[in-house]
Amino acid sequence: MSQHMYLTKTINGVEICYDQAGYVEGPPVVMLSGWAHDMRVYEGMIPHLINNHRIIRFNWRGHAPNRDYTADFGVEEQVKDTIGLLEALGVDKFYLISHSHGGWPALELADRLGKDRVLSLLMIDQIMSPPPPEFASGLKAMQDPETWLATRKGLFDNWMSGSDNKAVQDHLVYCMGSYGHDMWSLSCRVIEGAYETHGSPMHRMRKIANPPPIRHIFSHPHNSPEYHALHEEMAKENSWFSYTDLKGETHFPSVEIPEKVCEELESLIATIGK
Repeated sequence: MSQHMYLTKTINGVEICYDQAGYVEGPPVVMLSGWAHDMRVYEGMIPHLINNHRIIRFNWRGHAPNRDYTADFGVEEQVKDTIGLLEALGVDKFYLISHSHGGWPALELADRLGKDRVLSLLMIDQIMSPPPPEFASGLKAMQDPETWLATRKGLFDNWMSGSDNKAVQDHLVYCMGSYGHDMWSLSCRVIEGAYETHGSPMHRMRKIANPPPIRHIFSHPHNSPEYHALHEEMAKENSWFSYTDLKGETHFPSVEIPEKVCEELESLIATIGK
């Protein structure tokens, strides 16, 4: 159960739900969730960060407790809402975290704001390659009202990978399970479009003119030499990129093993300027 009060601000004409924790001076940690879930994905990390950082989390438009907002939106709106909220909160420089396909707006923010403002970017478990065939077909099936629920169950099963971690199970049931077909369908259209436009997140980050330190931490796919080789090549070619295979069980390291994710964040922050 969260100890923090959820707050709201009207940004770009839309009510954005957010919260803040911590009172440490200096750049805050700004947390971006993926689609069809929300800031609760970072709940377990807060106790590990609270003594060292101010933390800002928020829900994308359409993801607030009030689900009345139903207009389509995409990465551009996510970027503008993030910038608008941070301006309203008086935030200039910050450390950025993204989970899954929250990585697309995160990379846009790093590109547009530059490394003087986005000091570092920790990306959690996003598919860094072009979309595998089964994932691409799942994006299609999720948009069909007849097949979306069965497809979502398949995704949940894949993301759990046989784990019995209750925190992750609860996140799927009570958080991700609270979003209906409209949001799941929209998310899949936007994610599909991002891969079509950029090829992969790694292709997108290569286009950033002056990138901050970026680290991808992941547990999925399990034990894939090809996926490791992809990351190794990226790290060799780009001194600002690093990665860690967390060797966790699920697609939600921030829920399953929050202390390890926090260690990776602190490690990444320590590299700034080196």
